[in-house]
Amino acid sequence: MTESPLAFSTFYRDVYLPEHRQPLNVALHVFGTLAGLAWVAATLAAPGFWKLSVLLFPVIHGAPGLIGHRLVERSEAVGDARWRRSDFPAWLFILANHRLAAERLVLSPLAALARWILLVPERLRRRPGSSR
Repeated sequence: MTESPLAFSTFYRDVYLPEHRQPLNVALHVFGTLAGLAWVAATLAAPGFWKLSVLLFPVIHGAPGLIGHRLVERSEAVGDARWRRSDFPAWLFILANHRLAAERLVLSPLAALARWILLVPERLRRRPGSSR
């Protein structure tokens, strides 16, 4: 009997996030994701350098996260050479890196803004010196 494939949300919650708890490691992963996306944009703007761009993209995109795991959040079970993992396909980790960057850079600030907006009426009711 074959195992059913793991849903991405389950992979992200149960596998990826537990391996990415340290803020510095998360910051390095977000930086690598943004650097990789910027590298793609730069490649599209200067198409004459596409061969060099293709060669350097994995380094620019992946090295910060690998450094984060090597220096900040090591795992004896997984090891440092995470690009050689065979327990899950590499595309799951790439997709998870992009989701992590989106959550930290877009969704978390938007959630904080929404909480602040929703709490404004409560803060106005609790002015210092009011009799309530």
